[in-house]
Amino acid sequence: MHQDRPRYVIDRPAYNLPDFDKDFDKKSRQFPVGEKVKKLFRCSASRLKGLLFRHLPVLSWLPKYKVKENLLCDVISGVSAGTIQVPQGMAFALLASLPAVNGLYSSFFPLIPYFFMGTAHQMVPGTFAVLSIMVGMVCIRLAPEKDFSYFNATSNQTEVHKDLMNEVRLGISGTLACLTAIIQIGLGFMQFGFIAIYLSESFVRGFMTAAGLQILISVLKYIFGINVPPYSGPLAVIYTLVDIISGLPDTNVASLVFALVSAVALFVVKELSARYRHKLPFPIPIEIIVVVVATAISGPLDLPEIYHMDKFPKPILPTVSQWEDMLSTAFSLAIVGYVINLAMGRTLAAKHGYDVDPNQEMLALGCSNFLGSFFKIHVICCALSVTLAVDNAGGTSQFASLCVMLVVMVTMLALGALPERTPKMLGALIAVNLKNTLLQLSDPYYLWKKSKLDCCVWVVSFLATFFLSLPYGVAVGVGFSILVVIFKTQFRNGSAMDQVVATDIYKNPKVYSKVKSVTGVKIVNYCSPLYFANAEIFRQRVVKKTISQLELQNDFDMNDGSANKREPPTSYVNDIELGEQAPDQEPPSPSAVTLESQPMPFHTLILDLAGVCFIDLMGIRVLTKMNSSYSTLGIKLYLANVQAQVYEELEAGGAFDDGSIARGNLFLSVHDAVLFAQQTAGERRVSLKAEKAKQDLGFNIKEDLELVLVYQHKKTPNNKRALSR
Repeated sequence: MHQDRPRYVIDRPAYNLPDFDKDFDKKSRQFPVGEKVKKLFRCSASRLKGLLFRHLPVLSWLPKYKVKENLLCDVISGVSAGTIQVPQGMAFALLASLPAVNGLYSSFFPLIPYFFMGTAHQMVPGTFAVLSIMVGMVCIRLAPEKDFSYFNATSNQTEVHKDLMNEVRLGISGTLACLTAIIQIGLGFMQFGFIAIYLSESFVRGFMTAAGLQILISVLKYIFGINVPPYSGPLAVIYTLVDIISGLPDTNVASLVFALVSAVALFVVKELSARYRHKLPFPIPIEIIVVVVATAISGPLDLPEIYHMDKFPKPILPTVSQWEDMLSTAFSLAIVGYVINLAMGRTLAAKHGYDVDPNQEMLALGCSNFLGSFFKIHVICCALSVTLAVDNAGGTSQFASLCVMLVVMVTMLALGALPERTPKMLGALIAVNLKNTLLQLSDPYYLWKKSKLDCCVWVVSFLATFFLSLPYGVAVGVGFSILVVIFKTQFRNGSAMDQVVATDIYKNPKVYSKVKSVTGVKIVNYCSPLYFANAEIFRQRVVKKTISQLELQNDFDMNDGSANKREPPTSYVNDIELGEQAPDQEPPSPSAVTLESQPMPFHTLILDLAGVCFIDLMGIRVLTKMNSSYSTLGIKLYLANVQAQVYEELEAGGAFDDGSIARGNLFLSVHDAVLFAQQTAGERRVSLKAEKAKQDLGFNIKEDLELVLVYQHKKTPNNKRALSR
């Protein structure tokens, strides 16, 4: 042992929990319900300030904002991302079966509440391809094209009143956004953000990779210049991909060349900017350059009449009567949109070293949708490619999203819509900005080496999201993640423990060499919550660690109900059910459970519960049964390192009632339990010796009496009766 290590010298008595609580005056931790209610509704200046700062995070980060260091990067990244937001919003509005101007509305109004309420600094709310398709299905179902068809006598053909249809669908879209927002706000106040604990990093990365791949496939039609109808639901991405492949012969060569040149320019400049970022005063705004050049090549800007724009829309009220027909879709949109937002927010937070509040994100997203619903938006969440563009360009705060909003506003007020050919380069912009997300396709290769279960979570989340659509992907991914957690806690093996030589430390003898077993004591640890899913497995593992199964099979047969069954020996524990007899089996005689019947391999079993953070009624029932069964065999059961919360659960669950488990059998540490076990074993041996001596003394007295009576019997035959007594 190295001499420079500090010495660990403790001199104290061994404690069980009752003695420790008595000596050190344990406090009562009761907190009446009335006090909890008072605390919940108590109002004070500090609490009001805390709520204000919690629900308006801008009050926290804005005073600390470093203008000189970050403002230029935020402006450039915001303007660059805004040039993506405008054409992307217009294109995704078409996916929602809405006029293109809806995409501009959806890219502007939701950003206002999120600027004040959002906790993800680089996040930019906006349109999302899959959500747009889901909204489009509702619009088509509630306002089908046939309802707006009419016969034009002049042209002698059936036509569609598109202006009226678009106006009705915009109303449906706003109504759906309002209902979705109400659901999100309600879930936010109900602290639904706890769902974040089920979103493991493996799930988030698999989910976001599949979502990015779906977005890339959805914009391939712009790259190739072909028409593909929108699909939703399971296998929608496959149907889209099949239509794109089928339409390749009709590829618009000009669109393809246009997109490829834009993609190459974007990729090269971005890589050079990343490599020489320390030498450049600010990132090169390549997105702006590409958009300007593309616009110049495509032709002059068309005026607002192309898209029938009237600048800012007039506010509308949602049609509440339609909520019944869109409730299920609204709930799906609320959950899926939140998961996308939270997944991207956590990814950004992990990269830049800050925290994201799950409940606040739900409220921020709900308020963003709520405000936008009065201005004809469709349901929004994180605009994935726009957010990645802000992040890649060096954005640091919500000022970047404010600049995105300004770009959209200028487009609506001054420039009208971008020309029709602008979406042709949309695929190039999105594809390049999705590069890092798509590179996560290599995650399974690295995860398999580190954790096979996490790799399975990634693969299942990715496949379910990609093939079954985002709503099913969320359900399957989260469900599988929960199953993995149950699997991990259910099949923990535990280990036998021995004492490290000359210490009070106990370790697995399979891992450490310098350990010795404690005579007459078996120690087993378990590192998992003890609940209904693993309680019986826990019991079997403890039996397996302490009892030889081979000797069990040799010692008694439990396969038939014959009267010739041999009684189970006291040295071992029945692995079928300790302490319970098989049907039609007579209970063992008292002599069969005495200590003298067979040599005991151990007299005390200590369970180290330091790793048990939770126990339910099933776990308590198993512990009490084990205590009873081992006691029947003359083996004491001690519990060590019981956490305070677990102790309270044992007490509430009746573990100490009717003498099931003695409170004195709970100890502060394994070493305390070992010392008590050795002491009680010594007392037991002394007691046995005294009993044996007493019995021997009794037999000696009886023998002496017999000798006397025999001697007298020679004189008096009637003394036979006294002898018998």
